[in-house]
Amino acid sequence: MKKNQANQEEKSLLKQSINDFCKEHALSKSAFAKRCGVSDGTLSFIENEQFEKVSDEMVQKINSFINKVNVGDIYQSVDFLDAFAACDLARTHHLMIGLIANTGMGKTTTLRTYARKKNVFYVSFCKSVKAGQFFSELLCELGVSFEGSLNEKINRAAKELNKKDHPLLIIDEAGKITHPIMLYLQELRDKTISNCGIILAGMPYFKTNLQKYADRQKEGCAEFLRRINVWHTFLGLSPKEVEEICSRNGLDDPKEIESLRSIKRFGDLMNEIFLYKIRKDRMLDL
Repeated sequence: MKKNQANQEEKSLLKQSINDFCKEHALSKSAFAKRCGVSDGTLSFIENEQFEKVSDEMVQKINSFINKVNVGDIYQSVDFLDAFAACDLARTHHLMIGLIANTGMGKTTTLRTYARKKNVFYVSFCKSVKAGQFFSELLCELGVSFEGSLNEKINRAAKELNKKDHPLLIIDEAGKITHPIMLYLQELRDKTISNCGIILAGMPYFKTNLQKYADRQKEGCAEFLRRINVWHTFLGLSPKEVEEICSRNGLDDPKEIESLRSIKRFGDLMNEIFLYKIRKDRMLDL
């Protein structure tokens, strides 16, 4: 009985969460449904408080979408703030900016956090994705349900971006972008250059490979490279930031902190803190 009551309360809160999210991002309920991957009918049930027709799994799916990133829990390092500044710059001046960060430095978390802003759209590239699938995913992120040829999808995406006020398109894992998709992104860039900023975020090899292909005169690579107005590289954590993160996460052993001060990657540091806590708990149990 208590469990059912808790479920009802969670579903009731979900209605307000959806309304708040749509208001914050200036989204219609239909556009929210497309971005979230649920049906209009499901949202209608929630809106009309017909919660018995909404499964727990669906509630979890929607909550996961809304709460991809809890901004309040994120440590705002220099890299975090610099990446936000780069995103602001791209939006304000309609630039295409390359953002370079090694694995574990917090790039994706930072960009997902920024993507909670209005008119910011985040997509992450996978090697297995074909061009048509990529632009379908982008259109879904834009809240548009559209079927057509690849050229029609590119044109529709450009049209949607050009309708918005200072939009920003964030493409994560850009180092995995295939050569054909790079050419299609160049086409999208040319169609939106006067209204939309783009962030291309990837590992260091993203920039290295792009420069290498441009030097070898691979089709379109030099042209694509030239369109990237600014490059920004994550520096990694400073010793002071390491100390602050340790303190925030309950690690207060001076010797242990000293041994971690040279760590640059946020992911590596959090792993060391996690292992420290495990060792400490095991010692207390003995």
